[in-house]
Amino acid sequence: MRTDDLINALARDPVPALPPVRHLIVRALAISLPVSVMLFVATIGIRKDLMPALAEGWFGIKLLLVGLIVVAGWQLTGSRAQPGRSLPLLGALAAGLAMLTAVALDLRIEGVAGWTERLIGDNAAKCMMLIPLLSAAPLAGLLHALRDAATVRPGQAGAAAGLLAGALGALLYGLHCTDDSPLFLGVWYLASIGLMMLLGALAGRHLLRW
Repeated sequence: MRTDDLINALARDPVPALPPVRHLIVRALAISLPVSVMLFVATIGIRKDLMPALAEGWFGIKLLLVGLIVVAGWQLTGSRAQPGRSLPLLGALAAGLAMLTAVALDLRIEGVAGWTERLIGDNAAKCMMLIPLLSAAPLAGLLHALRDAATVRPGQAGAAAGLLAGALGALLYGLHCTDDSPLFLGVWYLASIGLMMLLGALAGRHLLRW
């Protein structure tokens, strides 16, 4: 076959369309997140004082703050998995501003006295262990799904997937954890999520390269 004939034949062949990134993410989480939920139920479960904690206020604020991080992770994962997409910082900025506001309210309402106890809490070691454990399946699912996307920034895409997976794991763990102070959340939850981002970035560099 002559070169011109080969070029013309390739031009006539339809280029397979890439599946929408949103569908890839939803499908990955629909498969992997139930694994984390079952692990959560089988190991630690929901805290026994759920209703009183909701009435107290800080517990609901904790879940709201982690939910904002989930939204930011969703936006960043979608954008980093597609070429030419701008970096969506609104969700991340909203989560950061809400976190700072919650910490300021904590210090104002609860007082500066005793802030070290609220910062360290009772579950720091458990938090650092269980959030990555509950995030492992979503991260693996997201990384596997993003291999079918047009990722041109594999490290960033992996980090964004780690952020989303880590936030989902933190949201699950937050239903069990009795440390509700924004100070505790801002240190131990974010450290655990940051660890998942690092793992996602390292894995993404290898798994998401074309």
